[in-house]
Amino acid sequence: MDLYNRSTSERSLEGFIVHMHLAWLYLLHARLDRDGIDFRHWNGRRLVRVEGEPKTWGLADCLAAEYADQNDPVRRNVEFFIHLRNKIEHRYDKLLAVVVAGKTQAHMLDYEEACVRIFGEAESIGDSLRFPVFLSSLTPDAVKILERTHRKLPKKVTAFIRDYDASLPEEVQGDHRYDFRVLLLPQTGPRTEADAVVRFVREEEMTDEQRQARDVVQTIVRRQAVPVQNMGLHKPKRVAELVEAGLGVRFNVFAHHTRAWHFYEVRPDRHAQRPELTDQRYCLWDEPHCDYLYTDAWVKKLVKDLRDPKRFEEVTTHAPLVLTENGAK
Repeated sequence: MDLYNRSTSERSLEGFIVHMHLAWLYLLHARLDRDGIDFRHWNGRRLVRVEGEPKTWGLADCLAAEYADQNDPVRRNVEFFIHLRNKIEHRYDKLLAVVVAGKTQAHMLDYEEACVRIFGEAESIGDSLRFPVFLSSLTPDAVKILERTHRKLPKKVTAFIRDYDASLPEEVQGDHRYDFRVLLLPQTGPRTEADAVVRFVREEEMTDEQRQARDVVQTIVRRQAVPVQNMGLHKPKRVAELVEAGLGVRFNVFAHHTRAWHFYEVRPDRHAQRPELTDQRYCLWDEPHCDYLYTDAWVKKLVKDLRDPKRFEEVTTHAPLVLTENGAK
């Protein structure tokens, strides 16, 4: 936790993930050992050994034993970091830390809750948890900053995060134990000595009025976080017409454009649970009409990239057909 909060340190996120992997593993091993559950690997009646030592369960096996529900938010959060651990690229550590901040916060709080639940208050690390000081994430431009950060990350990393989230039920995606998100509202009025700088109010402690106000604010924030506007945007058919005119070769919606947005990963598939998770440089989700619109930048990119016949065939799987006065040839 201390390593993660050292924002100027190299590979702070990587170090956090590796150490938390070990912390979760040791915690769940301790639970199994305390309860007399054999967590060694067996091959029939023979104990599996590695360099003479018994091979014990990995973290994924321990999670399955501790959290039987495959969609338990805590289990899915820890599994996210197991997968992410294999995909981290050292050059992008700081960028990635911004993108997965809510999940890392949940990861830490879930561990604290598990420590107390399994071994009691004496094992709490709550007195070590602090609310960190932020800068950019508290400014009005936070959403734009996050969008720019996404664009700098490797596509395979952002695609993994997007696809992993999309594979989860909505109730898991919105659970604070999976992804901890906070809406900060300055508290007005005079402060008393009993006031804390930061107070977290649990769902079950809220009044109906507080829940209603919370839901209204969340709705506003979500809609502001994903820009949806039609000016300067194009439907797929119009994109195909513009690209075809720009290239002078046949370019239609189904044979070419659909393969292009798949290739460049500018949007999820139509039936994805989170259709708004697009590359907003090129594509936006139009919520009222339940379809996608494409930007001028997307048209320009296609015209620029696909001028090369080899690139055209790589992206669309079709060789370009030059347009003549009588049609394509």
